[in-house]
Amino acid sequence: MADIIGEISKEDFVKGYALNIQKKEAAIFVGAGTSMPSGNLSWMELIKPLADALQININSYNDLVDITQYFLNDQAGNRNFINDRILDSISDQQHDNKTLQAIAELPVSTFWTTNYDHLLEKYLEKSGRKVDTKRNDASLTNSIRGRDATVFKMHGDKDDVNDTVITRDDFMSYDEKHPNMSTALRGDFINKTFLFIGYSFNDPNLNYILGKVKRTNTTNQRRHFCIVKRIQKNDPIYQDNDQKFQQDEVLQKYKVADLNGYGIKTVFVDSYDEIPSILQDIKLKSLCNNVFISGSIEDYKDFDKSSADKLIFKLAYSLVEKNFKVISGFGLGVGDNVINGALQAIDDSDHRSLDDNLSLFPFPMADTNERTDEIRARWAKYRNKIISESGICLFLFGNKKTVDGKTVLADGMMEEFEIAKSMNKFIIPVGFTKSVAQKLWDKFNHELPNYLNPKDFQKLEKITEISEKSINESVQTILKLIEQLNPQNS
Repeated sequence: MADIIGEISKEDFVKGYALNIQKKEAAIFVGAGTSMPSGNLSWMELIKPLADALQININSYNDLVDITQYFLNDQAGNRNFINDRILDSISDQQHDNKTLQAIAELPVSTFWTTNYDHLLEKYLEKSGRKVDTKRNDASLTNSIRGRDATVFKMHGDKDDVNDTVITRDDFMSYDEKHPNMSTALRGDFINKTFLFIGYSFNDPNLNYILGKVKRTNTTNQRRHFCIVKRIQKNDPIYQDNDQKFQQDEVLQKYKVADLNGYGIKTVFVDSYDEIPSILQDIKLKSLCNNVFISGSIEDYKDFDKSSADKLIFKLAYSLVEKNFKVISGFGLGVGDNVINGALQAIDDSDHRSLDDNLSLFPFPMADTNERTDEIRARWAKYRNKIISESGICLFLFGNKKTVDGKTVLADGMMEEFEIAKSMNKFIIPVGFTKSVAQKLWDKFNHELPNYLNPKDFQKLEKITEISEKSINESVQTILKLIEQLNPQNS
């Protein structure tokens, strides 16, 4: 429960932002704090040499933009030193950055940043994204074909350092000099929910952005989010300075309340190290609308073919009917019914689409010249790709026949389980379908994950009599377990 006006709990934040990602209405605003783990400087560190040259104590001066303006005035309008300082602030030897990596892996396509460096773009590309970077107004009119991430560099780029926004004059004349970028930002504030990461309350960039938010404010404003480190007495800055800690602690409460007036809810962390795991939770939660059905069946001795077909068809149909996206690897005996059920549900609806409700990943055929280890490596990579796009993984059946006709457990399904487990996906094994699914159900029954309702999970152990009624009841139980995980329902 939040103690400060404008504060939101981590749990409510994760659910709320994940839901906006599902609705394709999410954007991220990336500040200087995200680049610091890579060796880049904070805004205060960037400006400090300018303040020193002006004989201003930067620790006791709040408006950093004033300092850059005073320095420019002192240099008779010559930006050379300021431009060099911007370039020097960007480290050549970049360290691993878990926060930017987690940001890049979120299924979000719109990114705004006030950073001059290229770190955000590099991490997006590293995550397999096709990035379209907008560095100025002129670049807004052209788009890269097939892009799946757009980065708006609101305050310019190090490759055009003379046009970066850093002085008071730059901020004050922004709308006049960058009208298209301003219009695009205001449009996104109206249409999308933003997450601010890497901004401190004394960051002049944040204050300027809030001015943009204020212009779009209505009585029906969108809710946005901001991740901020909570002020703590053991922070190095407060060593032997209780008075400053008490003052900043009070100021932080007022600043959070002020953000709330702009529709921005604050989620506190005790350490910046918490941010990557929070973003990973958001990613997983946002993917809970995507359900991967892992399964194969070649021997129907424990479950007759007609009933198995009905179960799979009904399950896929019901998932699409509930507006989930079904993902299938086209497993033997399972894939056909998944596809048929999903397509029937799409066909029976006036507002569902193939792209939004069904995704197929038929496994590539093995090349006769490939070695067995090469084939396994290629299939493992393929399985990782499929499961990475899912939030929930269902396991049904799981047997196959060897060349001599012997029925064995499907090792491919076991591999998919291990991948899903390593990616922290929500896993639901349907034990009564036997084979691998039963083995996984037994495993979970001994140590049940806290995301599964025990009472509902027990219903998936066995069916006393296979019938139309029992199949329908089982599908409803599976749906109930799935819906409990989705941010739209949780």
